[in-house]
Amino acid sequence: MAVQKPFLLYLRSRLNVAVAVVSLAALVAGLVFFRGRLLAAIGGAAALYAAVTALLFFSRRGATAVVAEADADRAASIRKKLDEAAALRQRIAVLRLGDEELRRTVENFLLVSGQYLEKARASGGWSPHANDKIRQALEVCQVYLGEKDESSTEKRYGTADGDEDADVRGRSIAAIRECAAAIRQHALDDLGGLDGTEQLGLIEEMEGKK
Repeated sequence: MAVQKPFLLYLRSRLNVAVAVVSLAALVAGLVFFRGRLLAAIGGAAALYAAVTALLFFSRRGATAVVAEADADRAASIRKKLDEAAALRQRIAVLRLGDEELRRTVENFLLVSGQYLEKARASGGWSPHANDKIRQALEVCQVYLGEKDESSTEKRYGTADGDEDADVRGRSIAAIRECAAAIRQHALDDLGGLDGTEQLGLIEEMEGKK
């Protein structure tokens, strides 16, 4: 993947900071030894900084510094994405869904999504598909709870439709199971796979909670 804005990355690197400190020291020395020649001292320090910067930027050492900064940006971006997904997952974890089968389905989803987040953090990667499924699972739960509240209101006034309630419940369970299965698959595809123990553990948990 091509590095975007390599010179800007180089400018903030530790290597460039060190060059800037040396150049500043040279400026101070110039002011001490060449009193009254402020412009000459500034010009000499600036020329030194520019020359060393140009030399290092196009060197292997400069390229290494740029790549290190780009990697740091990428790692920070991934951490942010995983933190956002973890926050969504936590919102699912504290929901009170009531229905026993749906609750077990959500518990399984939390297990699978937790395994994904743990694997992603350990590998330094992430899956946009898996993150989307965590968001989708939260939306499904929110829709279910909204329908449940509406159903409670309808029952209070004698206008409830039992078939519709069952349909929403069944579709919610199916959707969350699909999200869990998709996350497991995307962890395999996008993160290089779970090891054998992790795969067996997930399969056993998924089968045991169905």
